This record gives sequence, structure tokens and C-alpha cells, in this order.
Amino acid sequence: MAKEFKEKIITINLRKTFNKPVTKRAKSAQHFLKKAVTKETRIEQIKISNGVNETLWERGMYNCPRRITVKIIADKNIARVYLPDEKIVEKKDTKKETTKTTPETKTTSTKEEKKTTTEKKEDKKEETTEKKETREPKKETKTEEKTKTEEKK
Repeated sequence: MAKEFKEKIITINLRKTFNKPVTKRAKSAQHFLKKAVTKETRIEQIKISNGVNETLWERGMYNCPRRITVKIIADKNIARVYLPDEKIVEKKDTKKETTKTTPETKTTSTKEEKKTTTEKKEDKKEETTEKKETREPKKETKTEEKTKTEEKK
């Protein structure tokens, strides 16, 4: 059985991706990366960081890198793959604290929201009417002037 570890830096050779069709190289590079990490860590669930993903797709779908050096951090059941110099930012589970509100407070808050939205709509209407008033009327073309003068006669 393999030695258990918490962090490890390895270089993964992605040469097998170049045996695949040109349009599937970057995608298969991800597949081979995951396969190599599962072989190294014996953990099935793998999460690849955005930095590693960007380096795989950096030169497009057709020209993925031949090899890549990554840092693997093994948690309980998840292996996370990062670049060696990438800063690791862990997401905190912050659940929104729900406060119990009475129906009275709900109705007042919605009424206030409706008032503010109607005020905004009225402001927009006023602005559009002002814009319409400030516009100058179109100048008539020569052909339109001729037709008007002929009609008057």
C-alpha cells in the first residue's frame, strides 16, 4: 500500500494526449491528469483548481502542454490539485443566518420596495420626456419640401 501523505508535488507527463484527435487534446489532458492523481493518491474524488485548468487550456484546445508540475493536497476523501506556486484559498461555509420575521414586517418591507421601484420608474419617465423635448425637429429634405409646396398650390 502507498504511503499516506498530506501534500505532494509531482510532474505529470501528458504525452498520451497527443495520440488523441486534435480537437480533444486539452480535454483528454484533464482526463490523464485526474488519472495520474488517482494513481498517486488512491482517492477517486479529485478537484482541479482554476490555475491548473487555465494552464491546460492556455494555448487552446489543440496545443496543450507536454507535462505539468502540480501540488496535490489530500484531505479525507478529496484530492485537490494546485499549481506549486498557487496560493490556496479555502472557502468557508457561511450560511446565511435567517431571522424570523413576522408577517407584518414582511408586508411593510415589500410596500417600501414597491414605492421605491415606482419612484424610479417615474424618474425614468421624466428623464425620457425631457430628452424628447430637447431634441430638435428633423430638417426636411429637398424632395419633401418640393412635395409640400406642390400640395399647397
